[in-house]
Amino acid sequence: MKPSMKQGRFFIMRHGETVYNAAARLQSNAMHTPLTRQGFEQAVAMGCALRGELGEKPKVTLHISDTGRALQTAALIAEELGLDWFAGRRTMDLKEIDMGSWCGRSYGEVEEEVGSIVIEDHLLRPAPDGEDYPMIAARLNRWIDGLGDEGGDHIVVMHGISSRVLRGMMAGYPMHPIHGAPIAPSLVQGSIALVENGAETMLFGSTRGIEHA
Repeated sequence: MKPSMKQGRFFIMRHGETVYNAAARLQSNAMHTPLTRQGFEQAVAMGCALRGELGEKPKVTLHISDTGRALQTAALIAEELGLDWFAGRRTMDLKEIDMGSWCGRSYGEVEEEVGSIVIEDHLLRPAPDGEDYPMIAARLNRWIDGLGDEGGDHIVVMHGISSRVLRGMMAGYPMHPIHGAPIAPSLVQGSIALVENGAETMLFGSTRGIEHA
């Protein structure tokens, strides 16, 4: 798929580990699910990595999924960089995949009813009353279009599944043959992907296997 080319550099990352991630429960975008100690450490490490790349008090635009776990992660990153957290652009267009009525339930409980939640390519099975991957791509495309012709550096704090679709769109990954959207490899929590001029590199951390949305 042709990348959704935008000027500037985009530092795209997942929020830090939450109590729901640690307990293998499906999170919603409405509830606040706080970071664990490890999640705090991941957020601080991402902030330090960005400071090493951008310097202190860099001229950047901060974009944040308007969910508690992303806002908390962004606050720790902003503190490391000397940024104004209140100036961050909060939007639900960057939210995680909506898992519908499965939200709040454990992976094991749902899997007893429908089978594996983690499916091919380490993706999440869409819930019958939730979002599928083309729906995620549609709202992320709306967010991309809303950027206009802004250049410069952008820090984007969001989620595991939705960040894979965004990176897929912006870095020109192929359309997934089953799910109908471009999807990038999974990022371990605490990792940062850099997308620039339609190409992606790993700035910090690594790709890996499993999703706990």
